[in-house]
Amino acid sequence: MARPRKRRSARRSSSRRRSSSASVLSTIGWGVVIVVVVALVIGGFWLADRQRKANATDAVTLCPVEGPTGAMVVLLDLTDPLTRSQANQLQTWLGDEIASSPRGTLLSVGVVSEDPSDWGARFAKCKPQTAEDGNPLIQNPSILGETYNDEFLLPLHETLEKMMQSETQNTSPIMESLQALVSGTPNFTTTRLRRLVIVSDMLQNSSVLSFYRSEGWEHFTETRAHERLAGNLDEVGVTLLRIPRTSANIGDPLKVDTFWARYFDSQGTSARFDVRNLGDL
Repeated sequence: MARPRKRRSARRSSSRRRSSSASVLSTIGWGVVIVVVVALVIGGFWLADRQRKANATDAVTLCPVEGPTGAMVVLLDLTDPLTRSQANQLQTWLGDEIASSPRGTLLSVGVVSEDPSDWGARFAKCKPQTAEDGNPLIQNPSILGETYNDEFLLPLHETLEKMMQSETQNTSPIMESLQALVSGTPNFTTTRLRRLVIVSDMLQNSSVLSFYRSEGWEHFTETRAHERLAGNLDEVGVTLLRIPRTSANIGDPLKVDTFWARYFDSQGTSARFDVRNLGDL
């Protein structure tokens, strides 16, 4: 009778060992789970903080705190107002360019005017994140959309509409207005990917130079006015949205093209630039 009791005792001892081992393994398993969860939480907070810093922007310009990722400077020559068709084409083209530009691109808009007080950047803000670009896990898409529309697109459209209401002027100081806009655009000279867009008939007409007086590059260099060139367009890409002025009495049109080719070359722009017609037929 003693032997059966010993067997039961052995079985109970073995069961207790298995139960103890299972308890230890369970404790270790829960410990691993807790460590993994804590690591994930800490990692999530770290990634969220990193993303928050990467998305931090200036409250006024909407530019990344480390500076714009690129710049597009747009000069509008409205000394002869655009037709409605040309204005619509311009807004469509500009809208497409903005949509395809990366977040953080600085858009600066200015105007050619005979009044120097109108020169400079009328609008200068960076393209912020859109609702589609944001991370829904840590950002509110509706807030991003409101910022994009209310603080970027709406002020831009209001500025353009106001500029389009200009009346015909007697002079067109394109060079002077251009330099005022470039120098008045924040971070333009230090930003890498830079573009210059000029919407104009390119008929310079000021005391410095006037194609209406049949003055060209030779006259410009003889008067030593070329020494005033700022040279701050180094490696800038240029797009000309050219407005046809068929009634302009300027003598030799080739003089106009030759002048601007030499002007942009002297300013250090990229070798080739894009020229498009902003017609209305």
